Amino acid sequence: MSFEHRDRMLEGIGWKARGDRIPEFPNPRPFFPRLKHSIKLIPLFVRVALHTFVEWWNGREAFIDIFNVFRHFTYTGVPLGGIGCGSIGTDFRGGFNRFSIIPGIKEQTETQKCNQFIVTVHSKKTFELIYQSILSCAEFPATVLPKWDTTIPAEDVRYRGLFPRAWQEFRLGSSGVTVVVEHLSPVIPGDYSDSSLPLANFEFHVFNDSYEEVEVSITMSFRNGTGNRKWNDENLCQSQKIQKDTMVVRTLAHTVKGMPVTYAIGTEEKNGSKVTTCLFDPNGTGGRLWSDLEAYGHLSSYDHLPSKPKELGIAVCSSFFVPPDGAHNTQFSLTWYMPQVHFGTAERFYNRRYCRFFNGPDADEVTAAICRHGLQNFSTWQKKIEDWQAPVLNDQKLPEWYKSAIFNELYYIVDGSTVWFEYDPDWKTEESLMSEQTEKQFKEYGRFGYMESWEYFMINTYDVHFYSSWAILKNWPQIEMSMQLDFADQMDRVDNNIATSLADGEQMTIKSVDRIPHDMGHPMADPWIHTNAYILHDTGRWKDLNLKFVISCYRDWKLIELGSEKGQVLEFFLGKCTKIVDGALECWDKDNDGMIENDGFADQTYDVWKMTGTSAYCGSLWIAALSSYIEMLKQSGLPTKHYEEKLEMAYDAYIGKLWNGTFFKFDELPENSKIVMADQLCGFWAMTAMDEPVQISKDKMKSALDTIFKYNVQMYNNGRCGAVNGYLTSERVDGSSIQSEEVWAGITYALSAMMIEKGMDEQAFKTSEGLFESIWHRFPLQYQTPEAITSDGMYRALGYMRPLSIWAIQHALDRRYRE
Repeated sequence: MSFEHRDRMLEGIGWKARGDRIPEFPNPRPFFPRLKHSIKLIPLFVRVALHTFVEWWNGREAFIDIFNVFRHFTYTGVPLGGIGCGSIGTDFRGGFNRFSIIPGIKEQTETQKCNQFIVTVHSKKTFELIYQSILSCAEFPATVLPKWDTTIPAEDVRYRGLFPRAWQEFRLGSSGVTVVVEHLSPVIPGDYSDSSLPLANFEFHVFNDSYEEVEVSITMSFRNGTGNRKWNDENLCQSQKIQKDTMVVRTLAHTVKGMPVTYAIGTEEKNGSKVTTCLFDPNGTGGRLWSDLEAYGHLSSYDHLPSKPKELGIAVCSSFFVPPDGAHNTQFSLTWYMPQVHFGTAERFYNRRYCRFFNGPDADEVTAAICRHGLQNFSTWQKKIEDWQAPVLNDQKLPEWYKSAIFNELYYIVDGSTVWFEYDPDWKTEESLMSEQTEKQFKEYGRFGYMESWEYFMINTYDVHFYSSWAILKNWPQIEMSMQLDFADQMDRVDNNIATSLADGEQMTIKSVDRIPHDMGHPMADPWIHTNAYILHDTGRWKDLNLKFVISCYRDWKLIELGSEKGQVLEFFLGKCTKIVDGALECWDKDNDGMIENDGFADQTYDVWKMTGTSAYCGSLWIAALSSYIEMLKQSGLPTKHYEEKLEMAYDAYIGKLWNGTFFKFDELPENSKIVMADQLCGFWAMTAMDEPVQISKDKMKSALDTIFKYNVQMYNNGRCGAVNGYLTSERVDGSSIQSEEVWAGITYALSAMMIEKGMDEQAFKTSEGLFESIWHRFPLQYQTPEAITSDGMYRALGYMRPLSIWAIQHALDRRYRE
């Protein structure tokens, strides 16, 4: 590999940082309401606090734990792992942290000293030690492995992340040796097998700029557990060395939260590399391992461990010679095999998706096989990822920040406490409403779930998924179809258990018939068995959930390749949507004008922002849902006259009640008439993205978007922070609600997609650039994009699904290129 290519690895498109990076706002803070809002929220706070205490008392967790707010990690890098197999976080300074291998749970662990790469450099001629260090510039407690006491100076570390790959450069002092390591996870669009694998590959490029030949050893070490002390010593640890041909794998079998998991490190003896392995005590000094590398440049057996250790570390070392002005490559693969898992109440067990491809009674052998598969396919995956990303990266018309954002925001598809399970025939028995269509889909593509947020304990929150689903639709469309069919089955489900609404203290039914659930359940309980973990409001009264379902039914049917199943899927969706549309006309259109009305509480995704009467947000969604339903009827050869008449009335009511000559008013209340809502065109955005006509003039649409850009974007922090949700024409932020004062990342990306659809590229890219630059550069929130931020650096709900809506921008661009 040329030295020019070394520089390109670090200087290409992506999120970049040096080891001593200090952002403009280094200390953003978690959300806390202003005094004005705090006073109003006292009754809600009391109910939430009481609910949280009751859940704790009963050994459970609240669906949102206000007393245990996630805090950002300044040094977060690209996460590791395939989709739905559990992920492992990284530190851009070097190291591993923040495990998410327990289904639905993100553990906020610090960077672990035991889990590291170590580099050792000797002179080939004299075998004098030239350099030895952990490949990290992070700070570690002196009491942990105290002999591992050398790290890289921060100014000698560079990083570039472009999910699902990352590159780290470490300059080894005056040795003349530079190490560049590429991280790669097999996240490949359209791939439903390798993309599910629990592994990450690391390719080391070692460059020797000195005048003498050197021997370099790269050692990877890992310990049991996740960095959480709860799991450090919960069970016995076992390890095996498994060699097949030239590939050497060291395994580490243990448990995490009672679930068996086997880690493995693998590498290959090739191109003159020598591979050695050892075990070590992660609670010891680390002296034996360190001194072996220092003295010999490789590992030797270490047999002074307890016969039945509950804590254990493994290490694998690759040693090789690098000539002067030369280079050498070596690869490692890290695997975590955790095939069968359960959620909090362990009411049933789930097999991970990858069990279809790698499974067997001997966990060590299976884990080693996955490791070998990773080593064998590194270059293949590398090529597939490059081919996928190249059209965007090579498009000279696209801004550089966008080329980074579109791929880096996809981190959440892996790191969103994501699960992807193989079909289990028992599901059909336990879930009597599971349809034949859903069962067929699950058998082929499995069942998928991801968390609303790392700290919002709800899987597949549907009102939010409406936005984020674009990332899945564009890259793994059959996963999106699995999710849509899954929700379709839930519509007829009833859960007559009673809960108390935290918003108003009223009693409510957990799940009503003919209503789409808010979410598929709490990971501390058992999702899919118990849905609707969210109890802030009675979501059976929400307006947007059912409407978004109808829109998504038509969108997914229209855009996803279904082959011979297309007709059956349409018929299945149509039956569900008929109930929704007819029910909405009967229950939600109170004045019989064809347009639904909101009920004066926060009955939609903005769950503390009240809407009354006809609202721009829900009204546009209703028009989009009714339009989608009519198109489904037409495709089925069924009459549409009645619904077309209602649609015409709905348009008239929407424009008549809300259009003020410049934009669509927030709702019908006079006191809200000055609110410019960033998301006021949500339903029309959905229609445009589906290439469906909108019966509102281009002038009105353009005027509304121009108004949003003027007020919500440019007037808010000079356009440097995205689109604030609500802005008043009196030229100040709408302070009527907590959420009106926030910038929602997912909404900003969706708004930009709508602007692209309408040919407003300059405004679109300026809108989202401000957001991306704030989160990823001005604030240290990279690879943990929150639901909401404010211009002064306050964030809410770290690690959130809605920002995946950035892929709607790419969809709009792709549509244009196809035309």
